[in-house]
Amino acid sequence: MEFNNTNPSTTRPGLSSSDSAMLEVLVPGYTLISRFLVSYLHIDPTIYLQQLVLLALLGAAVRYISLYIVDLVKEYFVSTAEIRLDDEVFTYFMYWMSRQPHMKRTNRFVAGVKANGYQSEEEDEDEDDVNPDKSEGEWDEPGSSESADDFDEYWAKVVSRDKYKPLRFTPSQGSHVFWYKNRPLMLQRQKEDGNNRMVLINERLYLSCLGRDASILRDVLNEAQEAYVQRDGNRTIIYRGHRYYSGSSWYWNRCMARSPRPLSTVVLDVEQKQDFIDDIKEYLHPRTRRWYSNRGIPYRRGYLLHGPPGTGKTSLCFAAAGLLGLKLYLLNLNSKALDEDNLSSLFSELPQRCIVLLEDIDTAGITKSRGKTVVTNVKSEDETGDDFEIEEIDKIGAEEPAKADGITLSGLLNVIDGVAASEGRILVMTSNHPDQLDAALLRPGRVDMSIEFRYASSEAIEELFTAIYATMEGDSPQTSASSRRLTNGNAKQPNGRTPSPPNMKRTKSQELNEKAEKEHKDRVASLQARVSALAKQFASIVPAAEFTAAEIQGYLLNHKSTPEAAIKGAETWVQNLREKKKAREEKSA
Repeated sequence: MEFNNTNPSTTRPGLSSSDSAMLEVLVPGYTLISRFLVSYLHIDPTIYLQQLVLLALLGAAVRYISLYIVDLVKEYFVSTAEIRLDDEVFTYFMYWMSRQPHMKRTNRFVAGVKANGYQSEEEDEDEDDVNPDKSEGEWDEPGSSESADDFDEYWAKVVSRDKYKPLRFTPSQGSHVFWYKNRPLMLQRQKEDGNNRMVLINERLYLSCLGRDASILRDVLNEAQEAYVQRDGNRTIIYRGHRYYSGSSWYWNRCMARSPRPLSTVVLDVEQKQDFIDDIKEYLHPRTRRWYSNRGIPYRRGYLLHGPPGTGKTSLCFAAAGLLGLKLYLLNLNSKALDEDNLSSLFSELPQRCIVLLEDIDTAGITKSRGKTVVTNVKSEDETGDDFEIEEIDKIGAEEPAKADGITLSGLLNVIDGVAASEGRILVMTSNHPDQLDAALLRPGRVDMSIEFRYASSEAIEELFTAIYATMEGDSPQTSASSRRLTNGNAKQPNGRTPSPPNMKRTKSQELNEKAEKEHKDRVASLQARVSALAKQFASIVPAAEFTAAEIQGYLLNHKSTPEAAIKGAETWVQNLREKKKAREEKSA
């Protein structure tokens, strides 16, 4: 009766060929797997097919429901702030994150010397983490750098230190959870995948918290911005037009932050300097904006600073920005890659209160004539035109070569004073040859004040000499870092106790500093009593209205600590400079 002991699985009806083909499509390799299971494990997968299908459907349903619940929670029970790369908030937040304690404990981070890895190569802001007195201060003490050996030792330490930049650690791609004010926050750093260049800079941050109240997210971002602004202090922030790569859009890139330049260091007539500053202050006053608005006048102001090179045009603009606490935006119109659309986009992104500086605008090749112009000095061809003289454009345009990439005069005028031009900004243009500028650019409304810079007068020469040799705060060895460390060492400890008495070596250092301070004060008093007379003597040797302030300052810097030597060699320097200028004129002729 052996034929009655058959395996039930073998008598079970199998799947039809069409069903097997369908399973093969849905589950690639199903036929091979089923044969293996039947032949070696004696398991027929068709018996459990219904259970497997139900399990798959259940898994898909659970996944769909879980995603739906997660999306529902995110929509109604989670607050999220999106931060985009092309906004300064991205830099603020990444700078703040790089200084948080939890970044030292995380095991997933991006290491770099800058908090924002997308900043251009032109940016040099490593000074914010470096105390300039950290290493140089100890060499500011008497006798520390009076010999070549001392300088070699000092310079070896400086070079060794400059090889290392402080590392900054920021969150890597993915999700990160951290605590802020006893509340958990989640940061998601996402970047699109792909090989396109735009994808490389298409990065966003998502900062989330539980609850409908997003005030804590605003607190985080406000604190990040405050930390970034406090780092700058009273320094002047400088931006310049930039683009990530060839073919991309232009944007304002923060390139540096510099200490403000005192207005007194700009060699210019005092009345002219004061008129310039007073005019800017009057323009920035809120009543002026209301006055413009009530009368329907565009709220814009333009200035033209013109004169020979090296007379202080850019210096005056920089000093004004520092004095008024305004950001400075630099733009080079000579760039062939900058077209009118990008120029308009850059001006539309300007804040309401700032200074835009267009240096040497006469060299851009777009402000000299109304027709198409071939600019040989910048190796490009620019087409210029003005909407107010269309007939002249057509006439000249038919005779000149075709237009290349760049900016036209009409495009520049529309950006400066067009219907869609930005308001609230201060435009400053500098030029070495104002006679080469088109009259349309100089009319009122585009240039409201013109300041001429001349060669240094006798009064300016005296002022410059006094500024070079006058004593400034920080010149004394008393302000060195080692002196400050000794002074801070006498302060009370956090536990309220007074530190132990200094050892003999420290006492000698204090006595040495006190002696150096006294000698310095005596030297300063003697120099201050003579600097006025020395300035008049120097001004009597250097002829007025012949040399620029930059030339005179360059000579004085060669004798920055010996005014008598500067006076002694002034006559020879004047003669040599005259000969050099004469030789250049003969060569150019």
